Amino acid sequence: MLQRKMLSFLFMMIFIPSVRAQWKDSTRFINKEHEFETTYNKISENKVYQMLRVPVPLFAISAITYEQGDKFRTLRNTHTPNFHYRYDDFLQYTPLLAVYGMKLGGVESRSSWPRMIVSNAFSATIMAATVNSMKYTIKRERPDGSKNNSFPSGHTATAFMAATIMHREYGLTRSPLYSIGGYTVATATAFSRQLNNRHWLSDVLAGAGIGILSTELGYFLADLIFKDKGLNLPDKLRESAPKGGRPSFLEFAVGYSIINGSIEVGKNIRLSSPGATNVSVKGGYFFNPYFGIGGEITALASPIAFDMSLYTGTTPSTKYDITRVHADPTGVFTFTAGPYFSLPVASKLLLGTKFQAGYSYLVKNEVEMDLQEKHPPYGTINNIAFMKGNGSSNYVLRTGISATGIVSRNLGIRMFVDYDYTFLKAPYEILTSLRDSQPVYGESHLSKHKIHYFTIGATVTALFW
Repeated sequence: MLQRKMLSFLFMMIFIPSVRAQWKDSTRFINKEHEFETTYNKISENKVYQMLRVPVPLFAISAITYEQGDKFRTLRNTHTPNFHYRYDDFLQYTPLLAVYGMKLGGVESRSSWPRMIVSNAFSATIMAATVNSMKYTIKRERPDGSKNNSFPSGHTATAFMAATIMHREYGLTRSPLYSIGGYTVATATAFSRQLNNRHWLSDVLAGAGIGILSTELGYFLADLIFKDKGLNLPDKLRESAPKGGRPSFLEFAVGYSIINGSIEVGKNIRLSSPGATNVSVKGGYFFNPYFGIGGEITALASPIAFDMSLYTGTTPSTKYDITRVHADPTGVFTFTAGPYFSLPVASKLLLGTKFQAGYSYLVKNEVEMDLQEKHPPYGTINNIAFMKGNGSSNYVLRTGISATGIVSRNLGIRMFVDYDYTFLKAPYEILTSLRDSQPVYGESHLSKHKIHYFTIGATVTALFW
């Protein structure tokens, strides 16, 4: 009995200091977390922060991608090279027309008529002055070469100004669905300007930032003038995300992929990629704050490098020398689905991961070459398809990590790193000979390779709690 008491006492002497130390560590961690959250919330409630929280990231990404225009333009040229429609000339005004239409129809908004008109006039004046002064100072050539006034995009600035007016008048006061609708139309306008080959990616990013910031400044100035006069509805939806809320989402993402792997065609032909640009639409439904399911649709375009150092074969005809080799960019569509996981580390910060599987579709592409006769009169044959790659479907696995900053109740900015693995099966045909200067191809072969790549990117996220 005495021994048992002695052992119990000994265990207590050893265990209690450990528990006390762990309790102190836990208390210190909780206090640090509370301090971080308090500081974060204090900053996020600042008026200047609220005005700059979306435009500044857009300006930053625009600056980063300014010299990378050709890489992102490859997406357009690979997937929709013949896209030419003018609907964006009218689409840019749609959110603004909707605001005035609802106002005329008797749907009460944030501001009275005089207050709204003054707010909108300030917004439009600031936006137009900023866009036009930059266009004719920077003088950037448009992608189609038509003019030297590409940066920033005026259509996109107008569309995002109109969307932010809808957001301020109806989205913050009645329902976030108004904001989502307005910004969806604005994003479609930005997409269209690139698809129509009228703007670079950095042009529309800067235009979006200018449109949003101009409207925030316009409403700020009008608020100074009118104060509480003509304020029909308060901004009741500016509060943070609800505690214990389910972070279901719909988002648009832009990323850059670093590809590790190459395609071996035959014994002495290698195709590789220096990197790829991609855009994607993602959505997920959460059953609780931590677990959900969803899917992603991604379009990727990658320039292809043809490694001539390995090519030891002869040309398709002994009469010709190879003078140039050019590989078309490769396009890939992926469709993936699977579980999402989220961890709220603060009221306005989420960490996440995912595990997905799906299909990828490899778009047709070609490797072209120019040939020149070895002997006089040195005739040439240009743009002849040396290798023809056919479309194919493949399996893909994807995982990733992300950090989401909650800008407002229904808007977030997400940074992510994804990892993709696919077992690529690429059918191809090789030029074997020229018959009367016409190409003759051999039998179709199947090249099999393991490709894996990392994608770094950012998203604009609509949150549905």
